[in-house]
Amino acid sequence: MIDVGILGLDTSHPETFAAILDDREGVTVGAVWDGGDVRDESYTTAFCEEYDAIRYDEPRELIGEVDAIMILTVDWSVHRSLAVPFLEGGIPTMIDKPLAGSVADVDAIEAAAERGDAPLFGGSAVPFHPDAATVTELTPQTVFGSGYGDPFYYGAHLIDTVRLAVDADWTRVEPVDAAEQIIAISFENGATATVHFDGPETEGSFSFLCVSDDETGVTKIESTVTELERMYDPFLDGFLETARGERDERDRLVDGAQLLLAVQQAFETGEPFPPGEDASATAPTIDSAAFVATYEPYY
Repeated sequence: MIDVGILGLDTSHPETFAAILDDREGVTVGAVWDGGDVRDESYTTAFCEEYDAIRYDEPRELIGEVDAIMILTVDWSVHRSLAVPFLEGGIPTMIDKPLAGSVADVDAIEAAAERGDAPLFGGSAVPFHPDAATVTELTPQTVFGSGYGDPFYYGAHLIDTVRLAVDADWTRVEPVDAAEQIIAISFENGATATVHFDGPETEGSFSFLCVSDDETGVTKIESTVTELERMYDPFLDGFLETARGERDERDRLVDGAQLLLAVQQAFETGEPFPPGEDASATAPTIDSAAFVATYEPYY
């Protein structure tokens, strides 16, 4: 039996994920903590009653009570403080997108996972959408992507999908048009990506065109509830593999998180941004307060 704990009920993810996991054999959602940023007391109480889960007053109280933890708070500024104790304790950990809002936080999460030898999973679920396989399985040399919404919170969908498709660490980001939020990304294996973060809001989709040496793949993933939920089953398959110690996405997630921060820096300065020893000093800290204050879950 895999006993899963959830930290944060802010988004629609906890409800959807818990319902899927509850139907899986050998899995239970047994422990919950919520900070009250988005949901009220009655919602949290009803959630715990629905899944017969114990509600805890402090996140650390779940250590020793669960086999794996899901950190699902919309406030990315608390991901580090929530994740580190579990990672240091060797507990398989999933962190929802975006992984963290600063290079220092990303580095701390990576270091905690290394110290505890804990597998890490999470980020965006978009790369796990069945239609995304059209592009993520090509190992392309050229990628074009377009999305919409907040370039950091929703931009994680684009970056995580591109990073999974290319399957290599990034080396450089360069703004093509900072005002229109178009960026060019170079990777260690010679692949390149051009990503438009400020696509049409009315369309509300994530689109990708990938070109390999002998094949081209195109996909468009709509942001409807139906399409979003199609990606959650395979995404949670990955989480359960992580919980069983069969999977560890640490390298991809950390590199993608650093890339997402570098993109924000390039947009802010209008200048290229290479990684390096001084990255922590120059990459911005993305404040979550304004986003959290206006955030409303899909349901």
